[in-house]
Amino acid sequence: MNAEQSLLARRRLALGITNVGTWVLGSIAGLGWLATVRPDLGAVGLLGIGVAAVAVQAVFDAVGGFVWMPAPRPQFRTFLARWSRGVLVHALVLLGVGAVAALSLRWTGGFCAGLTVSTAVLALGRGRLHAAISGVGFRSLSGEAGERLLWTRVDDPAFTGGLAGFGPRAGILVPESWNDRLPPSDLKVEIARRRWRALQGLPLRTVLVLLLWNLAGCQVGGWVLNPAGWSTGAALLGQACWMTVWSFLGLLVLPALGRATVHAADRAAAATGLDPSGWIRRFPSLTGEDGNPQPVIETIFYPIPSADRRIRRLGSSAGGQGALLLGDLARSQLYYSVAGLTLLGRAVHCNVGRPALWVFPPSA
Repeated sequence: MNAEQSLLARRRLALGITNVGTWVLGSIAGLGWLATVRPDLGAVGLLGIGVAAVAVQAVFDAVGGFVWMPAPRPQFRTFLARWSRGVLVHALVLLGVGAVAALSLRWTGGFCAGLTVSTAVLALGRGRLHAAISGVGFRSLSGEAGERLLWTRVDDPAFTGGLAGFGPRAGILVPESWNDRLPPSDLKVEIARRRWRALQGLPLRTVLVLLLWNLAGCQVGGWVLNPAGWSTGAALLGQACWMTVWSFLGLLVLPALGRATVHAADRAAAATGLDPSGWIRRFPSLTGEDGNPQPVIETIFYPIPSADRRIRRLGSSAGGQGALLLGDLARSQLYYSVAGLTLLGRAVHCNVGRPALWVFPPSA
């Protein structure tokens, strides 16, 4: 990356840390308030808290999606239109998850069943939700090796797409702009990497691991909060606050567990006779981030290793062989954390203010 991109990446990292920190500290305060006051929180009060949360997040979104948006930065009216659509759809998703959680609490006495149902719906409907939030659909074509390519017109420079669906026929979602921005050799490398991930069953493995992680948090939250006797509104707010804290812990733990998959996919592409080095070096200029020179910061905040580290691992005899491959855990959790009624998927530095990335965050 050039000096301007590096400066913008540092600013966005600081913005993301502040945004995430706001919600984590607010959630801790909310848990303290709920535990001491035990409010009789009805639908109107819960809705008011939700509107206030959207208003607070809107300030961060404006900075991340417009002021500190990488080039080509949209006009403010364009940003506002895209953001409004994304927020509306995202709010409807949260309302749906909240309704499922309320039914789960009523019928089972806890939130685990509802979280499981919401996660399954999010997993199966990821492609459609992407189209609803971003405002653009996709066209399906067959690739050279028979894979299903889903081309989309999202123009956010950091949008990388991903895998929509499960199994060998999972759709490989790719921005159409890559046809003009990338050499054909680089595009072939990334398609080969994703085809390998689909054949390895990594999308399903990732969802199952994240479901177990979130169910563990949900169960622990039930033990710690013990919301028996709370009003439904208070219990839902407690679930949202607790799962925000739990998801934050995931942001610290999960990045280190997913890096082996990045290295293994690089080696898999090389094993087909392609040279991934050009794509690896180009990738940071697309996403606006290239790890961090400080290993501790990269370990916590950057699930995708820097280009230099990826190149070194690609040429190493060890590579990603023998490692436990769990998929893109950290960035996928940004999407699936909404099943726990959190806003962290929108608050992190790569996603803040950029609706096109809320369903498919930048991934490699």
